[in-house]
Amino acid sequence: MLYLDHAATSWPKPPEVPAAVADWFTSIGVSPDRGDGERCHRAAALTAEVRAGVAALCGVRAERVVFTSGATESANLFLRGFLAPGDRVVATAAEHSAIARPLRALGRTLDIECEVVPVDGAGYVAVDAVERALRRRATRLLAVNHASNVTGAVQDVAALVGVAHAHGCTVLLDASQSAGVLPLAGLGADVILGSAHKSLLGPPGLGFLAVRDGIALRPAKQGGTGSSLALDEQPETWPAGFEPGTPNGPAIAGLGAALRWIAARGIAELHAHGVAVADALRAVLRDALGARVRLLGSDTGPRIGIVSFTLADLDPAEAGIALDAHGIHARTGYHCAPWIHRFLGTEAGGTIRFSAGPFVSADEARAAVAAFAR
Repeated sequence: MLYLDHAATSWPKPPEVPAAVADWFTSIGVSPDRGDGERCHRAAALTAEVRAGVAALCGVRAERVVFTSGATESANLFLRGFLAPGDRVVATAAEHSAIARPLRALGRTLDIECEVVPVDGAGYVAVDAVERALRRRATRLLAVNHASNVTGAVQDVAALVGVAHAHGCTVLLDASQSAGVLPLAGLGADVILGSAHKSLLGPPGLGFLAVRDGIALRPAKQGGTGSSLALDEQPETWPAGFEPGTPNGPAIAGLGAALRWIAARGIAELHAHGVAVADALRAVLRDALGARVRLLGSDTGPRIGIVSFTLADLDPAEAGIALDAHGIHARTGYHCAPWIHRFLGTEAGGTIRFSAGPFVSADEARAAVAAFAR
């Protein structure tokens, strides 16, 4: 089976990742701040190390990194803890459901206004279109999907941040697809969120929320934090006040191993590999299928290793069945991105998506897809 669904969940993981997860179960097995024993201290040291790694990735202080169950919880934690009744949000049409659905829900409960800025046929948002939206009325938050999980288009975040800050607007960056293959620190975003299980190559069930100093957040969840104080109110200290409940120690250990593996390989190299495989796939699809295939995204613009396409004579769901029969695991449908398809012209059935991880070669992917196309 050729695995081409890296954008959903990366697989296989570097061997160090499952080894670190197994080591947590065999040699740690407890949570930090739940006692004074040696194992609790080891758990605390491990968590602090991984938190510092994520902080360095995002360009914030380690204390301002919160671990969550995934990007979905991170988005809800931030949006529900930051926005106030009557606030206005501008978002791009490339946003994932993890952003879009909480915003729609908050529109009903808190009268949050959300303007969605269109993308072009490749999935890019125009900076001047965002600026026009920000000029229309005072805006509290700009939500930007760094890299589209449908087309792979990478937005000009630095330019968008500059425009937003000029209008006094906070910027939330969804780095779920870009973390691990694109630099995040230095882009200027005020808040960055993501998941461990995609290009960060970590286990599922873990995400992060990184918030710069000066951004106030209300705890949106309440529960135990391991504190020695017998409080019946949720503390608002970072990060403990935003991490109620037992932390996902095995996943944190796995993410730590993944971060070390990525650092040794290099983000730039991982990004280049993904784009090279995607370009090879685009070429073989175009050569083998000709007018039958419509390739989405860009051949030359800023992008990550995602190929999204439709076929003139096969519904995406049917194509998924055919691909599976040829030993190719891919993703078909709408990819949890509810707004982008109206601008891509793919509302009827979504797209077929290929995305390869670092252990798939361009030649391997090209040969498998060429066999399918025949």
